[in-house]
Amino acid sequence: MAPKAKRTNESIRADKVQVIAESGEQLGIMSLSEAINKASALDMDIVEIGMQDGVVLTKMMDYGKFLFKQQKSQNKSHSKKTEVKTIKLTYKIGDHDLEIRKNQAVKFAAAGHPLKVILSLRGRENHYETLAMDKVNEFVTSLADVYKADGKVMKAGNNFSILLHVKK
Repeated sequence: MAPKAKRTNESIRADKVQVIAESGEQLGIMSLSEAINKASALDMDIVEIGMQDGVVLTKMMDYGKFLFKQQKSQNKSHSKKTEVKTIKLTYKIGDHDLEIRKNQAVKFAAAGHPLKVILSLRGRENHYETLAMDKVNEFVTSLADVYKADGKVMKAGNNFSILLHVKK
């Protein structure tokens, strides 16, 4: 989305304007043509920035530079943000499946994403809490070279979870 264009130089619809220098100094109220002449002598533009007490407020600036900086800052705000990636385990997961999930976690670390590891128990599986806790801790220690743990494994209801952050 392009920044909203402001009126500049001859496109300003006023006879008298209040002029502010690029440094912020008040130059006073003058005719539009006089303000344009002063600005062009300094290789600048007159840009309408608002209205005050019925007089159009203008500022002397390099409008091209202003638009460039505005567009550049807008592009930075649309940069990709990291999101928390989730990997789900079971207490009876096989070694090969665990290795696949570890490889996926390493890819997430390379992209700079934090990781949440979740293990859920259902029904009769709730009797195997110690096996579940051991499985999560085993997985976390296998990722110790790329992730650091954010505390201990938390148990909430039937779920075991831990948040991991990428090592710098």
